[in-house]
Order: sequence, then structure tokens, then C-alpha cells
Amino acid sequence: MDEKLKADLFCTLLMANRIMTGKQIRKMAEKKTMSTLGMLWRLREDLMTEENLTPDQMDRWTRFCKSPVYLRFDEYVRFVIEHDIHSVNMLDEDYPEYMRTLPNMPFILFYRGDFSLLSNDKTRVCIVGTRRPSVYGRRVTRDFSGALSKRDLVIVSGFARGVDTCAHESCLGCGGKTIAVMPCGLDKIYPKENQPLFDKIVHEGLLISELAPGTEPIRQYFPARNRILAAISDCVLITEAGKNSGTLHTASFAANQGKEVFAVPSIIYSETADGNLSLLKDGATVATEPEDILAFLAKAVFFRELEEIKDSYSHKQLINKIEQAPETLTENEVRRILYDLLSSYEMSTEEIVRESGLPYRMVISELGKMELEGQITKERAKYVLTIRF
Repeated sequence: MDEKLKADLFCTLLMANRIMTGKQIRKMAEKKTMSTLGMLWRLREDLMTEENLTPDQMDRWTRFCKSPVYLRFDEYVRFVIEHDIHSVNMLDEDYPEYMRTLPNMPFILFYRGDFSLLSNDKTRVCIVGTRRPSVYGRRVTRDFSGALSKRDLVIVSGFARGVDTCAHESCLGCGGKTIAVMPCGLDKIYPKENQPLFDKIVHEGLLISELAPGTEPIRQYFPARNRILAAISDCVLITEAGKNSGTLHTASFAANQGKEVFAVPSIIYSETADGNLSLLKDGATVATEPEDILAFLAKAVFFRELEEIKDSYSHKQLINKIEQAPETLTENEVRRILYDLLSSYEMSTEEIVRESGLPYRMVISELGKMELEGQITKERAKYVLTIRF
């Protein structure tokens, strides 16, 4: 049985059951000088102790050990293997390097299909939009996806109804390569009517998800999925989106990650394009033809390698400051850390302190200022980032 896959699945279940966070697993691996997560699986009974877990986490671990998924874990692993699902984690050399430098990226990714489509030598464009596109929206999506695919660009989308499905289908119809980021386990198909498209992407493209196989698609997973869409793409194109479309989350994540966001203009009276008009007002780049994106990418690809080196260096400097001299952090640096943490999930004060490594007083002070400025809100004792482009 594949020990690497087994270890990755085990760690994903630890995170899903809130027994350990990805950051804790990574720190433990570094502390124990583990070259792979396989050691964590083999030493689990020794590592899952009060020394490494909080009382609450220890309690959840005890309950997890009695659960069917743990007691029948080998059956679960065989099920995953039968579905030809593979995994990669941040300790692996082939984990995408550009994702390591971004905050809150998945510690483990599951995939089916051609994993090389995530490599540094590929240029990827994310095309997303409303689930109920107009005739105009469908035509724009097909035209852009088809034209960009013919120029050997990989089309990334979220496999949802409407624009996403249109983007995937047009790309494959032109003989191109596409990546679908799923809001569920890779043994699930959502929406179900996309079964033929799902099968085709498995053989001609790539399906990825941070969620363990067997996970059903539920609403809370969609925003987290959108951050991955933005992270693996060189730029994002919104072909048609309504005022409150979840697509705007993808645009927001892309902007926060320093990615270019393009929006196609539409009729000002069209409800299906209110989101596009808002993005254009807020500074998104107008795209009226595929050449607009091609011209941008010709420049962006040239500078990508240099920017990745600079971002990685900056991130490492910040981590060193937190660990060695947190009192020297500037207000902007503290805000960057808090903003990065809250860009993916809602978190309580205690969770923020634990995940960031920042002093409690520093976190409380800055959260208070950010809340007064309207950058964050508090819901059910947890802080949520106010989505802005």
C-alpha cells in the first residue's frame, strides 16, 4: 500500500477533524527532521500526545481513534487508490514552489490527471463567472477560453455550472489543457450533470482539491476553493458575474496575491454583469479581446522568476522576525500577517495567536484597529475579512 498517500490522507483527516493544523504538522515534521510525512504515520501513537496537542485537540484525537474512518483506515486508503487519486504535500519537492510563498495554501493537495500542468513552465489563466450566464456571457467565455487555449495557455476554472463549465469545455474542444479546482473530494462529481466533462478532464487535464476523498461539496468550501484558483493562475479573467457572485471572492484573492484581474465589459443594465462593472470601477483591467491578456502575460512571465525569489525572501524575513524579535514588527507587517491569515478562513483571537505566533496583546490591538476601520468584522466570536477588491 502507498505509504506516502496513506500519510497524506491521515494528516488531511487530522486537519479536517481539527486535531492538528497544517502549520502544526509542518512544525512537528521539521522538529523531528522528517523528510516525508510517512514517519508521522508510523510514529502517530508516540506523536499524538499531550506534549504536542492542546487538551481540546487531545480530546478530539481520542474520539477520532474510535471513529469508523480511523478503525477502517486501510479500507479508506484502498478506496482512494481505486479512484486513482494521488497526493502531494509541502514537504515534497514537486509541491508547486509558487504556492509555498503564499499564505494559507493547502498543506496537502489531492489530484487526478496530469500534475505537470501545475509546473512553473506552464502559463495559466483562470476564467470564472456566474452560474447563470447570458448568451453574451457564454459566447465571451467560449471565445476567450478557446483563443487562449490555442496559444498553449492552461485554462483554470472551478468546474461550477455556467461560465466555469463553458471555459473547461471550450478549452478541451480546442485541444487545450485545463485544470479544475474542486470544492469536494475527487471521488465526487459536482455538479453531477458534468460527469462527461469530469471524465474528460481526468484523461486530458487535471483535477485538484485540498479536501479529503469522500468529502461532499458544501457551501463553506467554495470561498476556500477560490483562493486556490487565484494562487495557481498567472491572472484571472471574469467574463460575466453578478453583483453578489462568489466569483468576486476569486478576484479579491487574486488582487491580494498581486495577480492581475481582467473583467469583460457589458451592458450597464445587465444584472448578470453587475460584478464586472464594479470590478472595472475598482481598477480591474478591461479585456475586450484575448490579445489583451496575451499582451499582459508576455510581460508578466518575463518577471515571474525574479518576483518569486523576492517574495520568498520577504516571507522568510517576516517569519524570522516573529520567532526571534516580534517586538520589532512594524504595524504594516503585523497587518500583513493578520490579513494573510484571515484571507482564507474566519478565525477566533486564540486561533490567530496560535497560528501567527504573534504576542496576544499585539494581535488584540491590531484587530481592534482593523475592526474600527471596517477591514474586518466579528461574527460568532470569529473575525472575518471584509471582502474588497
